[in-house]
Amino acid sequence: MHGATGVEGWASLGAALDKALEPWRHGASPISLLFSGGLDSGLLAWELRHRPGLSLVTVGLRGAHDLAAARRSATCLAMPWAGTVVDDTELERLLSALASELGGVGPARTAIFLALAAAVAASPSGPVLCGQGADELFLGYRHFERLDVRSARARAQEDLQRLEGEDWPRSVRIAQRLGRELHAPFLHPDVVRAATAVPIELRLPRSEPKSYLREWSESRGVPPEIARQPKKALQYGSGIDRWLRARRRAEG
Repeated sequence: MHGATGVEGWASLGAALDKALEPWRHGASPISLLFSGGLDSGLLAWELRHRPGLSLVTVGLRGAHDLAAARRSATCLAMPWAGTVVDDTELERLLSALASELGGVGPARTAIFLALAAAVAASPSGPVLCGQGADELFLGYRHFERLDVRSARARAQEDLQRLEGEDWPRSVRIAQRLGRELHAPFLHPDVVRAATAVPIELRLPRSEPKSYLREWSESRGVPPEIARQPKKALQYGSGIDRWLRARRRAEG
């Protein structure tokens, strides 16, 4: 289903995303995509589905939501997929290896970066792609559900500035510490310009978070069962936030 209001900006966004993904569409050398099975990574997987050498990578604790969701979505896309169950030993190893990057980072953000690190570490050799930036550009966070247009515009700018100035550089450094290159197609300058040119009124949540991005993704051919997948942040879907909270309780 494509809402009438969703058409504005689609052509510009499509051209921008095509440019962002151009370096990854060709060749057969190994590349990985961090894949939760949801909207953001699902759109990237759909766009790169014909690319040889692409691995869809999902990590989580045993029984984690993302492992099951990603398996279903990969089957829907008819793409090869590998899920990795992470354990206490691996998470403790990553916390130790990344202590200098995570020092002073609050518990909630530590869970995000640790989940990202676990996924990067589980990826095969070669560049790693991820869906970072989609929530900031298309207003995927819950705080947008209660904001008016003016407040949402200011908060969207704040969220994007924090991502580009702090969180994304930290994510890149974390990947480098693990010997990997991390790339975010949604943060390509052309995609950022095209997305932020879409009026904030169209990007605000309607019946569900990121309604605009969901409709646009369906217009690109993304199957509805992926485009309409409920949002679940990486740290929660992987179970790593829960693991960290239990660890803090055990430490007293």
